[in-house]
Amino acid sequence: MNLQEIIEPIGVFLESTFESVLMPISNMFNWAVIVGGFVGLFVWLKMQSSYNKQAEKEGKIA
Repeated sequence: MNLQEIIEPIGVFLESTFESVLMPISNMFNWAVIVGGFVGLFVWLKMQSSYNKQAEKEGKIA
């Protein structure tokens, strides 16, 4: 028994896992990450806008 006989079945298992599980959900996951990034950006910009308005009202911004 050599190392190739041990590693090859592991490689076949990992390849089949990627093809049957990860590839079908990869596109959906990518879109979810992109949408989540934009949602986070808009939330951050809204919060920053309110902080700027509060700072102007309190005279802490130039």
